[in-house]
Amino acid sequence: MKRLHPTRTSFIASLACMTFLAAAELSQASCSHASDAENLRIVEGSKVTLQYVASVPGSTGINYANVSEFVQGQHEIFPAVEQEIVGMSPGEEKKIELSPGESFGAHDDTKKLAVPKDLLPSGAKAGDVLQNDAGDLATVEGVGDSMAVIDFNHPLAGKPLVVQLKILKVENP
Repeated sequence: MKRLHPTRTSFIASLACMTFLAAAELSQASCSHASDAENLRIVEGSKVTLQYVASVPGSTGINYANVSEFVQGQHEIFPAVEQEIVGMSPGEEKKIELSPGESFGAHDDTKKLAVPKDLLPSGAKAGDVLQNDAGDLATVEGVGDSMAVIDFNHPLAGKPLVVQLKILKVENP
């Protein structure tokens, strides 16, 4: 049997202890990190920052992208989206398909109005989106010789939406 030198034995023992302690700290850190991630899951009252792109399936050119901040459960966003993101954490992504009823609602023909053409801005044409003094948006549906039809429905009313989102930040109450 080979006899170990005392300094070498101490060194090996120290190395073994450091390895054991490092493994214990790593284990504790990953447990702590896991509980931090658990605390960052979206719950009622969470302040959430997300990035999203909303589009109409099969349509080109209708794409809305933005970063939004809201409080979960305050109905500041579509309720169907609020339901889908419960439990998500920062960095997670999700694709949500919304029916017209879950987004901007059905198109309502009673929200169309015929107005004298001269009430529109000069050069207004079909497809232009206008804003009145109260901040209401309206889409010019058509312009005739003397009259124009404007539609006060949201431009996405009556259309399904696909929302691709990514949770950027979660602050829990």
